[in-house]
Amino acid sequence: MKKTLVVLLALFLAIPAISYAGSATSRWDLTIGGDVKFDMGWSDQSGGESGNTMWTGGIPDRNPAAGFNQAYNKYGTQLWGAGETGLNFFVKGPDAWGAKTHALIVGDFTGFWGVATAGSLKGPPAAYNTFDLLIAEIGFDWENTSLAAGVNGSFFGQPMTWTDSVGWNTLNLGGKGGAPVFPQVTVVERFTKEWSAGVGVMSPYNTINQLMSPATGATAGATQQFFQNPIPAFEGKIAYSSDACGKIGPWQLLVEADGFWGEVRYIFSNLDNKDDNEWNVDLKMVLPIIPEKNGNKAGALLFDWEVFMSYGNGQIGSWAANEGGGWLTSYFSDRADPEELTTAPAWGAYLHGAYYITDAVRFNAWYLYTSSSPSRALIASNAFNCGGASGAPGFEGAVTSMQAYAANIVYDVNPAVRLTFEWDYTVAHYAPALPAYKSLGSNNDWRIAAYYFF
Repeated sequence: MKKTLVVLLALFLAIPAISYAGSATSRWDLTIGGDVKFDMGWSDQSGGESGNTMWTGGIPDRNPAAGFNQAYNKYGTQLWGAGETGLNFFVKGPDAWGAKTHALIVGDFTGFWGVATAGSLKGPPAAYNTFDLLIAEIGFDWENTSLAAGVNGSFFGQPMTWTDSVGWNTLNLGGKGGAPVFPQVTVVERFTKEWSAGVGVMSPYNTINQLMSPATGATAGATQQFFQNPIPAFEGKIAYSSDACGKIGPWQLLVEADGFWGEVRYIFSNLDNKDDNEWNVDLKMVLPIIPEKNGNKAGALLFDWEVFMSYGNGQIGSWAANEGGGWLTSYFSDRADPEELTTAPAWGAYLHGAYYITDAVRFNAWYLYTSSSPSRALIASNAFNCGGASGAPGFEGAVTSMQAYAANIVYDVNPAVRLTFEWDYTVAHYAPALPAYKSLGSNNDWRIAAYYFF
């Protein structure tokens, strides 16, 4: 399997599906892969957010204060689904301009992730069980340079170890995993075997979470004019990758700094506008502490992390913790001083460790933290809105920080069959407190997933 930088995201999304995929007859060399994934589980909250953790990642609603009860916090909910079943198509075509060419298509049956309807975080995704295009890329690979155009993963975001989780969405508190996916054009230059750098130009919205797409309408007093932004967004990275510390499966030593910068235009009812900055900076590392030996991963130990800072991610979001997904984001309103209601700066960290008990069984643990500094005006504007049909005051704009803990056991029965048992715990801190409710919301999820890769 060819692992070029421009298709790295899709390959990890499909691991080990592409690894064991067969060839099909087509005009060019076509490889078809994918997986069937069946999920079932239980959440101990059933509010407008947390009750849909199978899909949205679940922002816990406020816990009731002592002496009070709420149905969403008392009964919990079951989690069932197979919409994360996916397909991928990888084509190796004829050379062009001295480069190897390829095309890549990846999709699953989750519908629009993160929303029940466009512009809402509540409920399962729209059109769940309907095929949803995730990646569509045309690539050119020279000896030291790769050019890619289409919809694909961007440079910034979490290390790809989040793909080992049953609930990819949990590890970024909403949306589909820690990977930003955009229409974009990128160029990666490999200076040596270890050192590389990349630059790219991106659309002003991502294509995974409908909240960040042009289908999102207006909020109070202002509309996000996606295609009237003054300029596209720009991304870049510099990375060092080496097998000097050995390897564990696809993982080897990686140190990378990356990010993006752009502007977002808000047009008000009086046709006045403001162009606000949005940016994100990531630093990430993957470290095989105890590498595999002769292809056997028993006893291997892996550690990886990411830290990030961001601002103004109303349309793009760093996806390190999906702070663009609504809960750390606000939009301009028709108040006298809209400057006070701009998106708050956000920062956070992602930590992951994996220990391979045997070559086929591994234990994973994750910790994710995200925090923001919302203005008093932003808190006052959002704090008393309700969190969903349950009536729970859990509106995302009132959340100032969140933490997620997750652990699982992954058992690869054979190259085709995988079983995963997972627990996660999410905590949200709200501001301010409300009568009969705590300023903290929390929920637990227990999940079982069965995969069949082909």
